[in-house]
Amino acid sequence: MSSAFEQMLIEAEARYLKPDELSQLKSHILGWPKRQHVYRILREREGQMVGRTLNALKQEMPSLSGQVLELCQRHLLLLLRHSAMAMLLQDEELLKERLIEWMEEEVRLYGLQSVYEIAYRIFQQELKDHLAPGELEFIRPLITQVQVALLF
Repeated sequence: MSSAFEQMLIEAEARYLKPDELSQLKSHILGWPKRQHVYRILREREGQMVGRTLNALKQEMPSLSGQVLELCQRHLLLLLRHSAMAMLLQDEELLKERLIEWMEEEVRLYGLQSVYEIAYRIFQQELKDHLAPGELEFIRPLITQVQVALLF
């Protein structure tokens, strides 16, 4: 359950939902099938998207060490999984709490910004190759949010 959604339900325990809260609830429920569809696509194709991203990254940056590639693979998998969950639950805070805060430190600690600029460009293209435009718009803002936090 998303924290914003959960918070709304907690606040409404002793009263009925307000009209804007009912609209928010309706939007959440109506959007669920589409978000679930995109989530399933991402889950089923994660290995292919991350693998192709790493292969393209190796071609653009052949001097990358195996250790950096393993770290990049782990980060891309976590990026995709956490972004997919945040999309499914419509909870951007989940992404900040569970991924961005610690990943920012790791990327800066290992000096991976230049590697990740290229990796994110390739990964964004992978998302376009695997999702229809209407599906892509569910996940792209979350991926971009992480990208901006890590690289700028």
